[in-house]
Amino acid sequence: MRSLRRKPAEPEPPAEPANAAPARPSTVKGRPTPKRRDVSGRRPVITDAPRTRREAMRWQREQSAKARARGTTAPVLTGKARADAYRRGDPSVLRRRDQGADRKLARDWVDSRRMATNYMWIILIPVVVLGYIIPGVVLLALAALLGFVIEWYLAGRRIRALVMQRLGASAVRSGPWALGSYAGTRAYMPRRWRMPLPQVNLHDSI
Repeated sequence: MRSLRRKPAEPEPPAEPANAAPARPSTVKGRPTPKRRDVSGRRPVITDAPRTRREAMRWQREQSAKARARGTTAPVLTGKARADAYRRGDPSVLRRRDQGADRKLARDWVDSRRMATNYMWIILIPVVVLGYIIPGVVLLALAALLGFVIEWYLAGRRIRALVMQRLGASAVRSGPWALGSYAGTRAYMPRRWRMPLPQVNLHDSI
């Protein structure tokens, strides 16, 4: 007679924990991990690098000559070479405020003539010192400053008109006051301290 007993249920496999680490691959590496320097290769050794400042300057001149022959831009100047180029007024190293044909003409215009601004410090320093002793002298200092500002504005107008006459309106990047203040800040500096160095002599026709 068939038994009416139920067969016992088979036990379920235990559930794996949620944070269990993944099983490692069965394959094992046959060699160690290569080093980065072995993969990328060693850097090339430069054997013809300049060793002295004279060699570096000669190399710089050679590179500049090659770049001009190819019609490409010269390499970036650094250190003393850059300072010398700035003194000469090389457009490639000029600051933004010194760039442009109008600023070049403004520098030449200032360097070729005498202005009242050339004597600004000679006038203002004694007047300011006397102002501490005689209060009314301060008014003379203010009047002198106003005179210099007027001279700068008039100089800016003349420079701007000269730029438009010679180079056209497209070369004018600044208004009369901007050109005049640029010319004025150069005019009150002693001639040997002006940067870039003057390219014209005093009383030359501009």
